[in-house]
Amino acid sequence: MPHIELRDLHDDDRDAVFSAVHASGSAWPRAAFDDRPSFDAWTDRTDVVVLAIVQDASVVGIAAAMDVDGDREILLAVAPDAEGDASTEALRLLTAREAERPLYACVAASDEPSHDVLARIGFVEHRRDGDDVVYVLPPTLE
Repeated sequence: MPHIELRDLHDDDRDAVFSAVHASGSAWPRAAFDDRPSFDAWTDRTDVVVLAIVQDASVVGIAAAMDVDGDREILLAVAPDAEGDASTEALRLLTAREAERPLYACVAASDEPSHDVLARIGFVEHRRDGDDVVYVLPPTLE
């Protein structure tokens, strides 16, 4: 099984991460960027935590968290050529790192693979918002 880790995004990761985002087919309703300058501007925002997803020694995607209307929301994109279930492991690591609960994710209704990954980690559908679905990872009972 390949080793997955999250680490700070380095400048020399940006090409690989940008390519992974576009190749992944993930639709991020809250973070849309069509070109590299808008992607760079988004990753440089101070209110966004951006992490590289590293599989073994290669950058295969991006994990991010940001505040949206007072709620903490996560975003994830993994290149389709990543080995194993890199998406699920990266999301597991991101949710451990982002301890705030409830934690939200918003994906396009048509993005079935993302719905499956969120469900594996324990996210549940919270509401429909037009063509998007908002998921929540609720607080756990102690």
